[in-house]
Amino acid sequence: MTEFSFETKLETRGIQNYQASFKARNAVKSMFKAVLEGLESHEEIKFFRQYVWSFLSMGTSGRDISILNPPEPVRLPAGVISDFPDVAFYTPYIRPIDHLYNLNRIQTPPFRTVNPESKSDVHLANQFINILNKWNISSKSNVGDALITQNKQFDNNEILQLYAAIFDWIDKDSYIYDSSIYGAIGAEKDAYIFSEPPIEIKNGYFDQLNEIMLINAIKEKNIPQKFWDQSFTTFPVGNKYVSSSNHTSIYPRININLATFEEIVEFLEQYDQQTNYFINYSQSNFENNYSQNFYQKRIEIAEELTKLPRIKLKKNDIKNKLRNITQYYSKADDYFTPYSYWYEIHLKTEISKVIAEVKAIVSVDRNEDTGIAKEIIIHDFLLN
Repeated sequence: MTEFSFETKLETRGIQNYQASFKARNAVKSMFKAVLEGLESHEEIKFFRQYVWSFLSMGTSGRDISILNPPEPVRLPAGVISDFPDVAFYTPYIRPIDHLYNLNRIQTPPFRTVNPESKSDVHLANQFINILNKWNISSKSNVGDALITQNKQFDNNEILQLYAAIFDWIDKDSYIYDSSIYGAIGAEKDAYIFSEPPIEIKNGYFDQLNEIMLINAIKEKNIPQKFWDQSFTTFPVGNKYVSSSNHTSIYPRININLATFEEIVEFLEQYDQQTNYFINYSQSNFENNYSQNFYQKRIEIAEELTKLPRIKLKKNDIKNKLRNITQYYSKADDYFTPYSYWYEIHLKTEISKVIAEVKAIVSVDRNEDTGIAKEIIIHDFLLN
């Protein structure tokens, strides 16, 4: 009787878990469909500043809310959405990602064999260094009986070493990245022979950003995945998706209708070419005047584009606003966009302590003049 009672309780609990999982998954799938419908049917600025913001504000206790860097999902009370009275929803994590650095741009089609320290490589390496220079990574270690938390930052040589390792991971040849000025050495297949578990070097584009954690130089630095997720992507962000286009030639662009003053400034800071790394290269051969000027004018540009009261800006509006700030205002399209094409979506629901999650990357095909959405393409989808 005791054995029968025990087995019955296990079966009952199993049925309850299955029912909870079924309900939670249905709810999160419905939520995902609602997000896609919102992106496709509503004006982008209204979708984020009204609909998404109203959910985010429930879990932030009045803090400032960033659209480009939203807070991690926070559990809301069950019944927030009346159609699912017994399901607890989490605040949605939906962010435009057109401004992120696409790691696959480090190599270009058709042969993926860019030479180290060519002009395009120097610019991409400099942007990579500028981004990582702002990271302040907390690490914990045991010293005796005490747990010590330390903030860790990297110098240019360490960061260039990481860049070189990424370069060799995705390039098609077997020549090791060798910086003639800094002496930074990359890592081809021989460097992975003794890896545990065994790792075969990719020699191809990243399919997922988490592949970066397989690279030895990055594993050794103990950089958490969340730092890479914050600043980088492996998707051809910055413009609408066209399968036949050269994705690695697409520039990142920041959405000035959704970005804050601080986010615009930070985005433009990656283009600083008066850095300890860049000044070792001939300015006449390597400097990009447009990028350097936009970096130098970053404060004025950000102030002008976020001036209160904020109004929806179109492409020509952006250029007109920059006309009195920079002589290169005609190049605004290379750095700014009035709407986004790419989004990262993370949704969560919970019932009876059973959690269901959707993680996805989607792109929206928009009319370039009006911003009206015509089609949504799902590029990555995971349901747990």
